[in-house]
Amino acid sequence: MKRQFFTQTSLAFSFITAMVMVGLEVSPWVALFSLGLLIWKWGVEKLHWINLSRKVTGGLSVLLLAQILVQYRTLIGQDPSYTFLLGLSALRVMDYENERDHRFLVLLGFVLISIKALFSLDIYWIVPSGLAFAGLWYSLLSPELPQRGKILLKVFALSVPGAVVLFFAFPRFVLPWAMSRGEATGQIGFSEELNPGRVAELAGVANMVFRAKLSDLPIKSSQELYWRGSVLMNSRGLSWRPGMLGIKPRSEAEVDKPTDKHYEVALEPHANTFLFVLEGTEQVQLEIGNSFSLNASVFRSARPLMTTTVYRGRWNESFLDRQTPDEEYLKIPELRGQVADWVNTTKEKHPTPAARIEALQAFYQGNDFTYTLNPGAYGGANELESFLFYRKRGFCEHFAGSYATLARALGIPARVIVGYQGGRYNPMGEFWRVSQRDAHAWVEIFNDGRWQRVDPTQWVAPLRLVIGAEEFFNLSEEDQKVFARDIQWRPKAGDGITLWDRAGFLMDDLNYRWTYFLVDFDRTSQKNFWQSLVDLKLQLVVGLIFVGILCVLIFRSLFRNKGLLNEEQVLYHAVLNWGKKQEILPEEAETPLQYLERLGKEHPSKKAILSKVSDYYDQKAYAKKDLSGEGSKILAEWKEASRN
Repeated sequence: MKRQFFTQTSLAFSFITAMVMVGLEVSPWVALFSLGLLIWKWGVEKLHWINLSRKVTGGLSVLLLAQILVQYRTLIGQDPSYTFLLGLSALRVMDYENERDHRFLVLLGFVLISIKALFSLDIYWIVPSGLAFAGLWYSLLSPELPQRGKILLKVFALSVPGAVVLFFAFPRFVLPWAMSRGEATGQIGFSEELNPGRVAELAGVANMVFRAKLSDLPIKSSQELYWRGSVLMNSRGLSWRPGMLGIKPRSEAEVDKPTDKHYEVALEPHANTFLFVLEGTEQVQLEIGNSFSLNASVFRSARPLMTTTVYRGRWNESFLDRQTPDEEYLKIPELRGQVADWVNTTKEKHPTPAARIEALQAFYQGNDFTYTLNPGAYGGANELESFLFYRKRGFCEHFAGSYATLARALGIPARVIVGYQGGRYNPMGEFWRVSQRDAHAWVEIFNDGRWQRVDPTQWVAPLRLVIGAEEFFNLSEEDQKVFARDIQWRPKAGDGITLWDRAGFLMDDLNYRWTYFLVDFDRTSQKNFWQSLVDLKLQLVVGLIFVGILCVLIFRSLFRNKGLLNEEQVLYHAVLNWGKKQEILPEEAETPLQYLERLGKEHPSKKAILSKVSDYYDQKAYAKKDLSGEGSKILAEWKEASRN
């Protein structure tokens, strides 16, 4: 008998749910391709559109594979696998027409759910994944099977202990080749270059980058949180590029000191090795994998971070970077026009580094600069002059890049730092949530024998640093311009924490704890867990005995006299239970039909319905006729008759 996909409600709902979860992670073209095929399948079944033959869908599968190879140059990795599986799923839906196709779609649905769980640890996906998983299993049960939901619930209940044991006992394997995204950009979009508008582009979205727990640190304000991602050395005026920092010798900063404190970061996946650390961080240790340290307090993972990564930073409040800069930190492009005039005038007027640093600050404070996410495009040989003396509209990277170039022109070694500034504190989970909106760029200059942070944003838009990026960018552009320099001003609607805020904090906290638990439970944690159980000895034995007895009792209560019965067996057992109450039990070697006939003779008032039950049982159990739905009707009639 030919089947229709959209008439199989549980299968269609569950499979499409699994496709949607994966579809949110892929390129728009394959999502639209899959949606188009689903609509076409619906039209075939409901509106009698022309169906695509298996030859056509087979050809489309080949084209899909070719497109993935062209786009990603590989089939290994998160994005290629997501893309291929989603497109293949839609094509298999187009081919759906029999029991074999049904079972293959269920298997493919399980794969979609599993791969989503493999690459995404967010707790938000538990509910849709659970519904899809249960629905796929439900679709495998025969429609003739009564109380399919209860049976499925019992099976799931009995599988929980086994799943828990597998989680704690199954060996942990890390397969770097399987964890690759298969593309050159990650989820957080961080770049190791500074181009006018690039940081503003990052800050224009609210995607989370990482969560950080700083309970051991004396930091209480977001103004103090400067998260270093990379250090840029090569000036091109407004634009900056990275240089060769060199690997920091392992002999430095290896031993904990009494003044050292620690913090933890759970970093979202990205396609690079960036590790974001607080100023003052001397060492980083990943939960899984290795890291290394570069000069200028920059840290990197030994391999690209394709899944959520937890690492621990060792922080020293009194840390100072005294590495003496070389001539690379004074190189700048040729300056023109008013920029060159200002530099020459400042050099003549202020002969000392301290005076020149003060002149730089006065320049940014006194020239009516505007801090904005939308400064417009800058380019050409005179972009620095255009920004500093004419348009005067920019984001943090414009101010940081121009300041560092001017500092070098005045003979002060300087470098640009890109990363994140601030974050939003979650009082329920006691951690900081740093998002793309917190993307930031600032400067470090070498003065008084050490590298010192200078953030030009604090002179142009100090309110951004005081209330945080999320609050600041929620203001209208006009309010941003008017109140940017007023550090006492606060949004009127921002007084107190709303119920919605509390709900958001709670969900974010639950997600953080869930993610941290899954990431932190590695092979070492697993070994320690089992070792702690072995150390308990007597308590372990008693506990295992208790759990075993509990499982036996649950099994007996759920399945005692309740096998997986079909319709005729359910009907016969209903009559049998009634007969037991009448103290009429089946005799040894008496068949169900003989027993039903004897019951009818002893209770003439029930003879008609018992004869109907007997005929149905005979036709269904022995003649193997398809009488779907008849059993439930006769069962209802029997229940009504047995009450009288």
